[in-house]
Amino acid sequence: MLYPNITAEPDTGRTLGKFGIMAADYLKENYYSRYRSLIRFGRLTEVLSKVEEEANQLLEQIMEKYLKSHKPKDPASTMEMWEIREQGQRLAEEIVLHQIVNKYH
Repeated sequence: MLYPNITAEPDTGRTLGKFGIMAADYLKENYYSRYRSLIRFGRLTEVLSKVEEEANQLLEQIMEKYLKSHKPKDPASTMEMWEIREQGQRLAEEIVLHQIVNKYH
C-alpha cells in the first residue's frame, strides 16, 4: 500500500504574545473555517504575528498619549503613578482588543 509522504512545515520559532493568542481564540470561536484554513496552510503564526506586532504598536501609542494627558498631582508618589499607568494600560488594551484583535484577519 502506498502512503502519501506528508511533511510538516518547519517551525519558524516565533512565539505569540498576549494579543496573538487572543486573536487566535477569537478566530477559533467566531471564524472556525478561516482558523482551520490558516492552520492547514501553515500561515496561522505568520498572520497572528502581524496582529501581535500591530497591537503592541497601537498599545504603545495609546499609552504614550494617555500618560502625556494625565499628569500626576504628585510625581514623587509611586502609588499615584501606578494608578495612572494601570488605568492607561486597561484603556489601551480595551481599545486594542476592539480595533485589532477582534476583527477578521
